[in-house]
Amino acid sequence: MWLEKFLDIISRFLPFDSTSGIEEALARLNPDKFYLENVRSVLGVSDQRALQICESAVRQGFLKRRVEVLCPDGSAAASSDTEAGLPPIVRCWREEDGHYEEVELPTNVLQKISFYQLNESTAHLLF
Repeated sequence: MWLEKFLDIISRFLPFDSTSGIEEALARLNPDKFYLENVRSVLGVSDQRALQICESAVRQGFLKRRVEVLCPDGSAAASSDTEAGLPPIVRCWREEDGHYEEVELPTNVLQKISFYQLNESTAHLLF
C-alpha cells in the first residue's frame, strides 16, 4: 500500500513510464526511513531534483523529514524530527585492539544526516 502512495507522490513531480522498473526499486525502500540518495538513484535524477521532489512532498505533508546522528562507524545512534530534538550525548561502539567498548560521545561533534519517511497520517489523503 505504501508503494502506491509513494508512487503517486513521486508522479506528481516526475512523470515516469510504469515499465521502467521504478516500482520494483521503490518497493525495496523502507517507507519508515529512506535517504535522498535512494530517491535520486531510483528515479535517475540529480541530487537537486531529488531534493526538490522530497521537500515538496514534505511541504504537502506526504513525507516527513527527520534527522539522525551517526556514530563514527556510520551507524545511526539516535533520530528525531529536528536536530534540536537529538540527545546531547549518544552511545556508540568503538573497536580497540579487537575489543568493542561502548562510549558516550557528544552529539554536536558527530555527523548528522536527513532522511525521509512516509507520513501515514496524511498519506491516506492521496486516494
